[in-house]
Amino acid sequence: MPKASKRLATSRSARVANSEEKNLKETLDLTALQRTPGFMIRILQIQIFEEFFNYFSEAGFSPAEHSVLITIRDNPFVTQSEVAGALRIQLPNLVKILLKLETKGFIRRKRSTRDKRAVELVLTARGEQAAVQAAKMADDFNRLTLSPLGEKEQKQFLLMLSRLVHARTNEQNQRP
Repeated sequence: MPKASKRLATSRSARVANSEEKNLKETLDLTALQRTPGFMIRILQIQIFEEFFNYFSEAGFSPAEHSVLITIRDNPFVTQSEVAGALRIQLPNLVKILLKLETKGFIRRKRSTRDKRAVELVLTARGEQAAVQAAKMADDFNRLTLSPLGEKEQKQFLLMLSRLVHARTNEQNQRP
């Protein structure tokens, strides 16, 4: 078979496979999974993160970088360990995020005045400006994310999520 014909056949096979995969996805019965909070929250998280990356691409923030930046803004002199614990980020992964934020000139690290073994995180002037921009963008993004819900439903939804997180946090803290 000539190369051009072989390429065309391969391309056609790939299109047929993609079409069959798309049809299979459309026909999968996910009813049972859609009744489980874990599955639905995970799917929503994936959708929101994909939209977040697109929305924040111009500003150059990932969801994790945004969360760390805002946490540092809202908690002056917070330590690396405190941020890692609060955001449930493993310390080695947080160190990579902090290095990116430090390289961009948004944060600086310094020895803690409370505990000489700890490292505190502080926003620079440039970091404060970035946090203002990130917070404004986040407000707009959150409005878009919640827009399918009415104002009352938005408040109820966030309250319910907070209650679920709080209940599980308390359960984890009470375990021996």
